[in-house]
Amino acid sequence: EIRNCDWSSDVCSSDLETAPEEPAGPQTVMVDIPSGTAVPGCEETNECYIPASVTINAGDTVTWVNVDTAAHTVTGGSPAEGPSGVFDSSLVLGGAEYSFTFEESGSYDYFCMVHPWMVGDVQVN
Repeated sequence: EIRNCDWSSDVCSSDLETAPEEPAGPQTVMVDIPSGTAVPGCEETNECYIPASVTINAGDTVTWVNVDTAAHTVTGGSPAEGPSGVFDSSLVLGGAEYSFTFEESGSYDYFCMVHPWMVGDVQVN
């Protein structure tokens, strides 16, 4: 057997073929609702939700954590078109969180019904 090895790092090409795979099973992605977002301004830096855009796989869950003192919502849809009906946290009080599991691929915009300048999106593969 001939092996192509980089002796400076002790890595051989046949070793690379058995690289570990990504973790199996559903994942949970965390999104913060930062302090101070009840006042306009966060939309200028796209930081009303951090991160404002997440990409996940079908079956994964997104958990929004409200680290603000004000209550917010995580409502599917957009301020211009209103709620989509796909998901809605209702009021998430300061210190509380809301989770939603995305079962189908697609693009999901969301916003805060109380503070409509707060927008984000979830891309589901």
